[in-house]
Amino acid sequence: IPYWDIEYKSSRRARVQYLKLNKAHPQHAAKCKILMHHPHLDMAPLLQWELKCLPLAIGWFERAQPCTSLPISDRYETSILEESDEEFESRILTAMYQFVRGAPKKVLERRDELTLVAAYDDKIAVVEEENKRLQKELEQRDRKIAQLEEKLREIAQSAMDALALEGEE
Repeated sequence: IPYWDIEYKSSRRARVQYLKLNKAHPQHAAKCKILMHHPHLDMAPLLQWELKCLPLAIGWFERAQPCTSLPISDRYETSILEESDEEFESRILTAMYQFVRGAPKKVLERRDELTLVAAYDDKIAVVEEENKRLQKELEQRDRKIAQLEEKLREIAQSAMDALALEGEE
């Protein structure tokens, strides 16, 4: 059998498989085909946007996760991707590693930013606690002032009543 004949038959089988995939799972077909033909996706082109694309890439992998368990309806009921969940997780970790490896300076800067944010969060928490304490003190002072004003009104009323009684005598 000539080589080109074997290649033709396998490519014809692949096209039939793609058509079945398109029909059975149209929402996952593109992602599944990418995963079928690219066991290791190159993240280097995405590094031009630094770490901004990392969440997008991880999200893409999460949305492509069903490809590991979707069947193609044929007489053998085979899966689209013949890989375990661990192998798929390995793809995600490899992608993350490529991002981190490709942008170490940005990762370090980001870590420093996060440390700074954490320090400010701590300071904000201290200030908020102090603000609550001062607010309680102000409320207590206002209650005390209200009590003193009430006593002063009572004393003033008593004094006016006493003067009124003296004026009647």
